[in-house]
Amino acid sequence: MTNESDYLKFRGKCKEAVEELVSKNPKLRAVRGHYWCPIWNSNEQHWWCVDADGTIIDPTAKQFPSGGLGEYTEFNGEVSCDECGWTGKEGDFSFESNYAFCSYECHGRFVGVFK
Repeated sequence: MTNESDYLKFRGKCKEAVEELVSKNPKLRAVRGHYWCPIWNSNEQHWWCVDADGTIIDPTAKQFPSGGLGEYTEFNGEVSCDECGWTGKEGDFSFESNYAFCSYECHGRFVGVFK
């Protein structure tokens, strides 16, 4: 079970902790994706490491009350437009806050500038 100090110590520091671990052990692979915490019942953006055998090594798992016993899902590089629903590669999209847009037109319709 996580406590307040673990949450504060590890929250928002996933990528940096993973990069440090990979720099010390190049056999590890840094992974970006989502972690589903069954106690929070939420899918959180997250970074972790995977070794050659596929074992997950999560240096910041203590930020979650489930402590890393939830489900890890690697990001597949695909994003969906929040206006039209088209799915494509992340690099083809623009982002505004938590929203992804495939085009200027979709972004404009989403915020009410275009009809």
